[in-house]
Amino acid sequence: MYYFLKSAILPKISLVNIAHIKPPYVHKKRRADEYIMYVIKSGVMYLKEGDMTYELKSGDVITLDPDFYHEGLKASECEYYYIHFRHEAMSKEVELDRKVSKKRLIQMRSDALQSNSFSYEIYDEEKLVLPKYFHYSNQASFIKLMYVLNEAIEENKTHLEGYKVTCSCKVMEAMVTMERYFVSTCMENFDLSSAKAYTKVEAILNYINEDYPKSLSSQILEERFSCNFDSMNRNFKKITGSTIFSYLNKVRMEHAKELLSTTSLSVGEIGERVGFLDIYYFSKVFKKHTGVAPTHYIKS
Repeated sequence: MYYFLKSAILPKISLVNIAHIKPPYVHKKRRADEYIMYVIKSGVMYLKEGDMTYELKSGDVITLDPDFYHEGLKASECEYYYIHFRHEAMSKEVELDRKVSKKRLIQMRSDALQSNSFSYEIYDEEKLVLPKYFHYSNQASFIKLMYVLNEAIEENKTHLEGYKVTCSCKVMEAMVTMERYFVSTCMENFDLSSAKAYTKVEAILNYINEDYPKSLSSQILEERFSCNFDSMNRNFKKITGSTIFSYLNKVRMEHAKELLSTTSLSVGEIGERVGFLDIYYFSKVFKKHTGVAPTHYIKS
């Protein structure tokens, strides 16, 4: 089972903390009026929800559903994080075909990589997906998750202005961290070569978004990523829908639009700041991208 929630809407948190239980304590049978997420830090927890039983160990993450009763099955020692939350745009979907589900998750990663970071549309379109249950096998990734959860706990304790909203932001950050790890793991299990290609493309995207003002060539990219440029470019276009240099120009033009709108710099100075030494070529690329020349864009 998967839970889908609109990531632009924050979860409302009633409780977030860490607990350490020891025998003879056993969770009582109950049906909560909210979702409850458990992240197992150490030990073991024996749990039943509906007709399903779980032996939860370190690295396990489970979301308990308000549609079902849950209860402890037997006493054990366990240290775990718990998050009690509601979300106004959350739905669930039963997993029908594992192969189809994994392809769908990979498509979500592809859609994210192709999205326009300068647009507001992603706030309306993007959904976060969390499995009912999954396991962190990578200790470094699990430590990163626990760090964010600890921040959420501390925020919830402050009782300063905006503390609940900040706590919700931290919980959402933890959920995004979970989704990214889960999707990456699914990709590796589904197709290792595909996962490597996605990882390479993510690295190229990060590099371009960071170093777009610099002079970038196919040779520089080959040396940077130790890969044949044609092969790199093919995978990049397959995953993002754009060639590497088309994406580079897109990023440069979006930053140029920002500078044209918010500064008094000349067109030539802005061209240099986004990676163009030739003002005429910058103007040509800008007009091709936006439909108007930089000078007209300023006036509009």
